[in-house]
Amino acid sequence: MASQHPDIEKVLFTQEDIDGIVSRLGEQITRDYAGKDLVLIAVLRGAVVFMGDLMRKIELPTNIDFMAVSS
Repeated sequence: MASQHPDIEKVLFTQEDIDGIVSRLGEQITRDYAGKDLVLIAVLRGAVVFMGDLMRKIELPTNIDFMAVSS
């Protein structure tokens, strides 16, 4: 296991926890959007890794787009 940043007191969710949740979410999206057009939109930068993981769990054709926001 990689060492934690010194400011992190404890880990709330393990990598295995997150992988399981992403898998279940992908399965649910696959069921809910079967036969429909599906577009995944990620807000750059923070969502890119999550979206990549989720896309691999969705067993449907998808369109992908990104958007950047600034304040």
